[in-house]
Amino acid sequence: QVLACLEELSPQDREVILLRGVEQQDNQTVATLLGLEPPTVSMRYTRALRRLREKLPSSIFDELPAE
Repeated sequence: QVLACLEELSPQDREVILLRGVEQQDNQTVATLLGLEPPTVSMRYTRALRRLREKLPSSIFDELPAE
């Protein structure tokens, strides 16, 4: 189920979730890696994490920091 929900995200959102949430990279590092502004990364991460939490309540996504 987790993989299916990750696959439903856009490739850009999935990449941000993996870098920020799974690899625990900070916002600035992810922004640099992806060639984006930090506020863009933050917004993508927050929105994608919210969608994952809605689809999979009480999952590993509840343990990821919200920001």
